[in-house]
Amino acid sequence: MLLCAMPFLVGTQSVYAYNSLDNGFSDSALYLQQDVENETGDEGSDNNLGYVFVVFTIVWGLFFAFMILLMRKQTRINSEISYLKQLLENKRTPD
Repeated sequence: MLLCAMPFLVGTQSVYAYNSLDNGFSDSALYLQQDVENETGDEGSDNNLGYVFVVFTIVWGLFFAFMILLMRKQTRINSEISYLKQLLENKRTPD
């Protein structure tokens, strides 16, 4: 869970409060406005949803491919077992 959240945590920007005695009220209000604009103008979060969907699709595709591979192997093994049973029955009962 933490590994999935790491790109989000690394990509977020820190918000700083610029309230010091050196800066006046208008300066801190200006910095606050800039931080709000940066937060609301985050266009990268919409693009991340596409990456999540692509990874989701790839993982499910690999899962279904693996299941098809297992079903084919199981079918091949079952046919080989039935062939060996038939061969064993033919050896037990002479013609």
